[in-house]
Amino acid sequence: MDEDFGPLFIKFSSYLPFTVRIYLNGHEYAKHQLSKTGVAHEAHDNGICSCADPVRLQQDLEGLDATRIEAVVRKGFALLPHAFSAAGRPVKYVYELSILQAVFATPRCLIARCRAGIRLKK
Repeated sequence: MDEDFGPLFIKFSSYLPFTVRIYLNGHEYAKHQLSKTGVAHEAHDNGICSCADPVRLQQDLEGLDATRIEAVVRKGFALLPHAFSAAGRPVKYVYELSILQAVFATPRCLIARCRAGIRLKK
């Protein structure tokens, strides 16, 4: 668990081209930020139903950018053994980040249901 992002995980491929995937969730990031700062909120599964300070929530989410994501990835890599030898690092055999998949959602129907007091059954 990362102190800024909350739960996330890193998955290494054991075959060529030896990709590394980092799975993190913006909703978890938002919930973790609100909890860290003591802002009252109601979380439901993969989202936030209500928040005492929606302006703060919006600021936190707008602050979630490529720089912050790269920082958490580099921090995670620093905890793990390096795949390249010490001799290879000066030659710039380093990890480069790219986004293979990103999912953006605006669950307006769920927000409306939460505001109306309707709870979804599991």
